[in-house]
Amino acid sequence: MKTNYCGKLNINDLESEVELFGWIANKRKFKNQTFVDLRDSSGIVQLVFNSISDPLLTKESCLQIKGKVVKRLEANAELPSGEIEVLVDSYKILNSSKQIPFDINDNKENSANEDLRLEYRFLDIRNERILQNLKLRHKLSLYIRNFFDKNNFIEFETPILAKSTPEGARDYLVPTRKKGKFFALPQSPQLFKQLLMAGGVEKYFQIARVFRDEDLRKDRQPEFTQLDIELSFSNQEEIFSICENMWTEVLGKLGYQIESKFPRMDFGYAMKYYGTDKPDTRFEFLINDYSAQFKDKFGMEFVKAIIFDQDVTLHLKKIEEIFYKNSGEFFEVLDLSCATCHVGTALANEFEAGPQKKLYALIGAGNDEQVTLKALGAIRTLLNEIYQLADPKKLNFLWIINWPMFEFDKDENKYVSAHHPFTQFEEDTLKYLETNEYEKIKAKSYDLVLNGFELGSGSIRIHDLKTQELMFDILKISKKEQQERFGFFLKAFSYGLPPHCGIAFGLERVLMILTNSASIRDVIAFPKNAKGSDLLTLAPSEVTTEQLLEYNLEIKK
Repeated sequence: MKTNYCGKLNINDLESEVELFGWIANKRKFKNQTFVDLRDSSGIVQLVFNSISDPLLTKESCLQIKGKVVKRLEANAELPSGEIEVLVDSYKILNSSKQIPFDINDNKENSANEDLRLEYRFLDIRNERILQNLKLRHKLSLYIRNFFDKNNFIEFETPILAKSTPEGARDYLVPTRKKGKFFALPQSPQLFKQLLMAGGVEKYFQIARVFRDEDLRKDRQPEFTQLDIELSFSNQEEIFSICENMWTEVLGKLGYQIESKFPRMDFGYAMKYYGTDKPDTRFEFLINDYSAQFKDKFGMEFVKAIIFDQDVTLHLKKIEEIFYKNSGEFFEVLDLSCATCHVGTALANEFEAGPQKKLYALIGAGNDEQVTLKALGAIRTLLNEIYQLADPKKLNFLWIINWPMFEFDKDENKYVSAHHPFTQFEEDTLKYLETNEYEKIKAKSYDLVLNGFELGSGSIRIHDLKTQELMFDILKISKKEQQERFGFFLKAFSYGLPPHCGIAFGLERVLMILTNSASIRDVIAFPKNAKGSDLLTLAPSEVTTEQLLEYNLEIKK
């Protein structure tokens, strides 16, 4: 039985006889002595072997030793165990390791290819940084559960095998042996948690596994974990207060000090000045509007600009790529000290630019204001990545409120929900239905943003059948489809469904920000790679013809 841990040994254990288990993190010889860094889940301690030459003592071999704790001649201040070492009396190689495919503890940018690390994820988890990330994940979940238990919330598990319902992203479908019948993996527990409110639960939470077949990026995975919250007889102010108290307490226990009252920003303001509905407020360089002054000059309806104080010409190609990738129509960078440029001179005078204060105008112009704003918003995010404008130690929470209820989908040529179709209307904006001004209809919805990432999204829910049917009608979901897709849910509206509201947070996104990781893959034990493949198990994979026949499926050639 293991009683001693490598990283826990210190100067107070001098002269103790210990038995240790772990892996060989490093090995070096000096004269007739062999020094081994033995690593277990608690950290590292240095071992000293006298007069041995064992070819099976290879890096990452699993080892058991017995020995005596002695004082090191030269302390290593970087290790908790750095004042001592263990003089080995006897050892046993529990399992020898062959040559490892990459240096496990190399965290440099040019270290092993990520796909190689994911192929050998069981080795990559031995990396101290990855293991610490996963330990932090455990603590975060534990403190969250403790908070909600203390506040009389109950955790429920909702189904993983469920019905396919249109909620934004593509479903992952699960075939069954019932011909033509499929389950779907949940994109969220949305309908089930609302049915729990119908069941009189009143205060629900769940650390839930959810699945979405959507385009991947650094803060997305095909399967991920969200903190799901729902409560009855509540309002926006109460749920804001609960969330603010929860994050303040939980992150406080993890060593982060944050303001307990989070600022709020109107959706329209966020888009106008930041070009995104998830603005990073840790740095400035907002978007300015120069349409009135310069639309004739550029021949376009809307002219926007970010005034920046560093030489962006060094990264001009990358900046232009981002702008046009986000459908921007026209982009130009102007050196505001340029006296020959009419626009540059006008802006230089406004911002007092010149030889002593060199500024650059990153100008985006177009005939669609929202597209132009979003393209410049993407540039603002890129500037932070290039120039490290934001303080990485700051945690800036921000509520985004006053959302539009609908967005126009050009591909489908119809209006779709900006959040989801169970979101309550702001009653005083329903008048715009009569004039078909859907863009002016507001939703009782809210997002919580952290350092430029959407951390959570929620809303006051529709709880009366008439309003829910109105929403479905606007979204052009036929009566037949309403019953086929949502009939089980709509039943609850006729049996005393209470007013309720909720929100869901992406836990991996929180952890990615807290650990300053490059992607959420670094805070998941067994993630998919950037292309959505599991390189450890080689999934997704083909199945046998017999399996396909059993599920009444055929692969289309």
